[in-house]
Amino acid sequence: MRIIFIATLGLTLGLGVTTAEAKHHNNIKTVTGCVEGTPGHYELSAVTKKGKHHEYELVGDRDFSAQVGHKVQARGAVAKGSMKVSSLKDLGTSCR
Repeated sequence: MRIIFIATLGLTLGLGVTTAEAKHHNNIKTVTGCVEGTPGHYELSAVTKKGKHHEYELVGDRDFSAQVGHKVQARGAVAKGSMKVSSLKDLGTSCR
């Protein structure tokens, strides 16, 4: 009986962790768009496949000034209109 209880408890805790991780990963996105902004405040302006416009405030430990006016592919955690960038790929100067 004790073994069944421990196994059930472990399974329940394991599912809780899995659910929390899945919820966190749902906020990770890859977005392609154009970087706009001024020193200290940068945004990624993107259009979805359905034509809807989105803007994300870019946050993180990097300097985005070199990408202003460039098309980029950014990956990071998205929450409340901002993206904490974990990786950034410069796709060129095709935004102007």
